Amino acid sequence: MKKNNDIIRVLKHSPDYRKLLATTTVTGLTTWGSFISMLVLLGKITDNGLQLGTLWAVSGLVPIAMSFLLGGLIDRMDTKKIIVVSELLKSPLYALFILVPVFDGWAAWIFFFVIRFFIGVLSSLTTVARQTIIPEIMKEEDLIIANSLNFSLTSLIRLIGAASGGVLVTLLNLNVFWILTSLSFIYAGITMWTLNLKNSKIKSKERNFLSELKIGLSVVKKHIYIRYVLFFALTGGLVIGSFNLMIQQMVNHIYHVPPIGISMLYVAEGLTSVILGLWIANNKIFFKNIHRYGYSYILMGLSWAVFGLSNNLFEGIVIMVFYAFVGGFIVPFERHVMQTHVESNLRGRVFGLWNTCSMVSMQFGAFLTGIIIQYLGLRSVTPLAALLEIVLGVVFFFRFRGKKLAFTNQESFTSSS
Repeated sequence: MKKNNDIIRVLKHSPDYRKLLATTTVTGLTTWGSFISMLVLLGKITDNGLQLGTLWAVSGLVPIAMSFLLGGLIDRMDTKKIIVVSELLKSPLYALFILVPVFDGWAAWIFFFVIRFFIGVLSSLTTVARQTIIPEIMKEEDLIIANSLNFSLTSLIRLIGAASGGVLVTLLNLNVFWILTSLSFIYAGITMWTLNLKNSKIKSKERNFLSELKIGLSVVKKHIYIRYVLFFALTGGLVIGSFNLMIQQMVNHIYHVPPIGISMLYVAEGLTSVILGLWIANNKIFFKNIHRYGYSYILMGLSWAVFGLSNNLFEGIVIMVFYAFVGGFIVPFERHVMQTHVESNLRGRVFGLWNTCSMVSMQFGAFLTGIIIQYLGLRSVTPLAALLEIVLGVVFFFRFRGKKLAFTNQESFTSSS
């Protein structure tokens, strides 16, 4: 019974963490609607698929690539102020999407690009900053619960968004989503301002910015756990990058079922992730024998490889449930490693570099998926996309077999050197 009360205990005694979850939920749900609205809007202002794909990729990729530099900025400034200002600035930016249809041709494209570019920069800032403050508002022994709850919440938001976003955008005017999203970020900014954070920052006069970036890279180079997490961001990004395209392609070309099959696969993956995340949080599941996470990486890669070999929707759903189950252990583990093995004034750079590695790899994974489909066929995508994940998982398993993961910063620095 005590285990079942861990989540309630954390939520009851951590008001700052409750605010973090509340703002994540509200902005996450409205952003899902706006994400789909962006795609619809983009279709209206472009004339062909090449224009659509190019504008979408370029406007989204540049802010992603800046995440590491933004992480260095977070380490040098007041984290709460960065989050508050970023959230409040997103509000008018989302509202500006209302004006995009007023323009034509290049003017509309440039306006769309500028708005999405700045939203991407601000989102990179808040994504990294929100991860770095969790150790500041939670006890270390509760980090597994916090990270698992975050994983469950984001999975639930993704589940609701995937299931209802398209329907709502069809029924409602796009401007409704821009306004709701704008209001949600005003709420987030005001709420995050009330956080009580006590984190140390390096004063600008102590070191120059480039030196601080080099220090961030030296942390990655020194601590082997962090290094492997970043490697897995690259290999896992290839898998995730192929995810959306392959679900659509398998439903359409292999399963030969209506588009509802896409939603069923998303629901199977998302619901499994939600339930698993809550179970991990309730039971504070953490493998101190670190090599056991190698099983998760290997099985995640293998399950994705097998998904491309499935022949019907039922098989796809079963594989998707297994894929979500084995992969669900990875997210809390990786967050825990970066939160406990890096000093508070260096976490921004590490999380920023992780975000850059992951997101850029996802973009490349989507691009690679198209090439493989074109030249090798649909069935070849998932085995090739998952190959590096499986290989690195095997290396991880044997490299850390019999070793335990230290919890405190000081212990982790000693054991990693």
